[in-house]
Amino acid sequence: MLSASDIKVMLRIDDDEIDDDDLNKYITRYTKVIMAALNAQGDETLYNNPLFEECLLAIIACVLTRTDIEMIHAPSEYKVGDTTLKYNNTSLGLYGSIQSWCDYYDSLLSSLSDKNTNLQSLQVVRRHGMSVRRSWWRI
Repeated sequence: MLSASDIKVMLRIDDDEIDDDDLNKYITRYTKVIMAALNAQGDETLYNNPLFEECLLAIIACVLTRTDIEMIHAPSEYKVGDTTLKYNNTSLGLYGSIQSWCDYYDSLLSSLSDKNTNLQSLQVVRRHGMSVRRSWWRI
């Protein structure tokens, strides 16, 4: 499972911008949100899934961009004479349109949901007495 220091490193957040305790609250909260969206409460095997960790990172980055955009997207400042203009670099940058963190989270959640439902709907049926009849098909 991701830690607060992992999130700071991956999102390139400075220590003075957000406290580890606050990030741990985000981790706890949005872990519950993802698990509820997957309908997998109590299934702790998902915590070590790299796709789950990436989904958790994406939702935390999405929330941080909606609450404090300068923490994730560094602003650009331009000064001409005595006028200073400040622009937030969001998903439209120098290289065209870039997928936002919220879009990335939605994509990851849907793929994680697809994989989780495939595993949840897998059922094993064992019929007693069929294994001794070798010429019969068995599951």
